[in-house]
Order: sequence, then structure tokens, then C-alpha cells
Amino acid sequence: MVRAVFVLLACVVSTAVAAQNYPSRPIRMIVPFAPGGTNELLARLIGQKFLEKWGQPVIPENRPGAGGNIGADAVAKSAPDGHTLLFGTNTLTMSAFLVRQMPFDVQKDLVPVAMVATTPFIVVVNNNLPVRSVAELISYARAHPGKLSFGSPGNGTPHHLGTEMFKTMAGVDMVHVPYKGSTNALTDVMTGNLQLMWVTINVGMPLVAGGKVRAIAIGEPRRLENHRDLPAIAETLPGYEVTAWYAVFAPAGTPPEIVSQLSAELMRIFRLPEVRDRLVPTGVEITVQDAAQLRATVASDMARWRKVVADAGLKPE
Repeated sequence: MVRAVFVLLACVVSTAVAAQNYPSRPIRMIVPFAPGGTNELLARLIGQKFLEKWGQPVIPENRPGAGGNIGADAVAKSAPDGHTLLFGTNTLTMSAFLVRQMPFDVQKDLVPVAMVATTPFIVVVNNNLPVRSVAELISYARAHPGKLSFGSPGNGTPHHLGTEMFKTMAGVDMVHVPYKGSTNALTDVMTGNLQLMWVTINVGMPLVAGGKVRAIAIGEPRRLENHRDLPAIAETLPGYEVTAWYAVFAPAGTPPEIVSQLSAELMRIFRLPEVRDRLVPTGVEITVQDAAQLRATVASDMARWRKVVADAGLKPE
């Protein structure tokens, strides 16, 4: 009994010391998608602020593939000491339903730290596609079943399942073409190899402004104040909504004190006026949730997307 108490106290003291000295070396921030997207932008911003606060560099590491699961699995299997983190998206709550043998369990093998941002989705189409509204897209897709192809950064991403939800609600047949990131998929929309894509507004709008693609709708439940000319899909398909969220996770078993320290710092960073001023013009919306709130969001999202996958008739691969 005395020995058990001694061991317990030793563990508590060891954990407290580890948290007090955290971080004791560079932090590896795994971004589970190809370079150039919103994930990398936000991960690098976090790295800059962590360095300013703690004096330890943050090394972003792109690990694309399998809809973000390769990078997430690497974090799930890392040492739970706070020095390897995942900068993930709501893909974590979607892709589990499309992988036959998922290598990790997001609710058991990863610890939520904090959500930091969200971005609306827009629908962009190739300039030669003769559609300028959601109604016209639905009519065209019904007249040409299986002839329209849409891209995504991979199976189980919000780009993918947001489109699958649209297909189910609209009663249309379109072909999914997965990529390792948004950039190559968007290039193919511009050249006409793909006809359309759901893409985050901060990535898609510069191409729209440059005349490279045409935006026809937004995935938010209502129009945005700074894009009043862009109708919501829900105006044609009531109840439709898809948004991307971005959050930090740590391996399961990471000391709660370190998780709390990380969570508090992330929430502080994304409430800074200079961070808001930098991100809001790009279309990235500051949306902070602490660890407990993020855990609840993961659970509710998984229930929602499980139904979307079932309704779409998608099968694990």
C-alpha cells in the first residue's frame, strides 16, 4: 500500500515537473495535407507565436495522404509528451467511416487541445461549365448523370463529404476524384479536367477574383456579409451546411497539465487583435474552443457525418 502511494506521488510529481519545463525542445507540428493550404498557414502562425512565447521552434511537417489519416496516425503513435502535435481538421470526424481498417481511433488515440478557426466553403466551377447557380448545377447534373467530376483533397475530407451531402440532397450523380491536396485539384478545375469543387473560401476566392474559376454558392446556412452576391446552397437545398474547422490534437496520454497549457496558449493567440486582423481578410474566421468543447464537437460531428456517409451509400475502402 505504501509503495503504491509512493509510486502514485512520484508520477504526479514527475508530470508536474514535465509540465513546468514544457516545452523542453522543438515541437513537431504535423500537417496531414500537402503544402499550400489553410492548415499550413495556420500551423506556421501558431509556430511563430509559440516561438515568441516559449523560445522553442515549431517545425511544421507535411504528411499528406489518405485524407489526412497518415499524418494523424503518426501523431497518435508518437510519444505523449506534448512535443508532437497534429494540426487537424474535421476530416478526423469523417474519414473513419470510409476506411476499412482505420489505424487509429480519433476519440481514443488523440487528445483534443483546442479549435482555433473555421472557414466557409464555396462551390467553384470551370469557367466553361454552363452553370451560374445551384439550381442550374442541379439541372445540368441531372441532365448529364455521371458526367460531372469534382475534386477533393482526399476521401473523407469536408470537401468530399460536403459534396456527397449535396449529391444526396439534390438527387444528382457526380464522380469524385480524390487528390492529396486542394492545389492540384483546383488546377484541374481551372484547366477543365474537373468541372467543379467545394473549396474553402480563402483558397478559392483569389482564383475567382483572378477569373480562373467561377463561384456559384457558399456552404454556410446564409449569405456572408462581405459576399452578399454569393447565395447559400441552403437557399436552394434547405438545411444544407458544411464548414471546415481547424484544431490542434495531441497523442493520447499527454499529461493534462501540458494539454491545458497548450489549450490556453492557443486560445490566447487566436484572440490577439493582430492575428484576427491578419486572418479575417483571407476568409478564415476565428473560432476558438477549449479542449472540452472540442471533444464535444468531435463527438457530435462524428454522429452527423456517419449519417451522411450512410445516406450517400459510401463504403469503406
